Amino acid sequence: MILTDRRQAGKRKEQLSYAKNLVKDRKGTTLVETMVTLFLISILMAMAASALSSASRIFVRIQKTQYAQSVLDTTMTELRTITKDATGYVKLYERTTAMDEQYGGSKGTNTKGNAIEFMTPEGFVELVSANGCSETEIHIGDKVTGTADAVETGQLLTRYYFRNSNTGQYIFTQNGKPVARAVANVFAKGFYMGNYVEVEYSYPANVSDGSKISSITAKVTVYSEYDKATKSLKNVMATDTEILEFRNPIMVKGNADSAITAIHE
Repeated sequence: MILTDRRQAGKRKEQLSYAKNLVKDRKGTTLVETMVTLFLISILMAMAASALSSASRIFVRIQKTQYAQSVLDTTMTELRTITKDATGYVKLYERTTAMDEQYGGSKGTNTKGNAIEFMTPEGFVELVSANGCSETEIHIGDKVTGTADAVETGQLLTRYYFRNSNTGQYIFTQNGKPVARAVANVFAKGFYMGNYVEVEYSYPANVSDGSKISSITAKVTVYSEYDKATKSLKNVMATDTEILEFRNPIMVKGNADSAITAIHE
């Protein structure tokens, strides 16, 4: 019994001695080690912040591209709807960056342009472009019934005109101001989500005045910037080209002499 107690006392003594040695051998952290550790942590944090910033920029860029693609797809679908019932004739106007477009009565083109004019089944002349338009007076006969607000470049716009069936002409400007039977924004401004649309139409190959065609090509490009100083669109976000088919073949009338022309009073 005494021997057992002695053995247990010896074990406790050895354990205490071992614990003292551990405490004795333990070393504290120096100031240099602390500073090095903090420096490494700051580097890791900077790398993480940089990675998050890059990821955020990539996400925003992808989101803007998706928005632009959505604008493009919807615009193309709407163009197919607008033009499919075109009748009478079709006329393209040369590309221009002017805000106040002088389309009516001007010389058309037998190749391509960024505004398209045709007759509607109801007998109106319809002009479709995305080049902007200044404030326009709305006329019904000889009466001014209202005013349509100016539309910025890069927004799809349709304008309608009453055609005189005897002369084959319509009034585009009066007293130096644009006039129309009706003006309609195809989409609200918010639809574009800060983007700008450009549409270029082109005839099939080897087309001349009097040719009958069943379709026309439309190239839609979406930009993220518009330079007002140079009146030019910049930074392409999305683009696509599709064939717009007419329900019935219609005649090409590109030149002012053969096309329905406007009266500038």
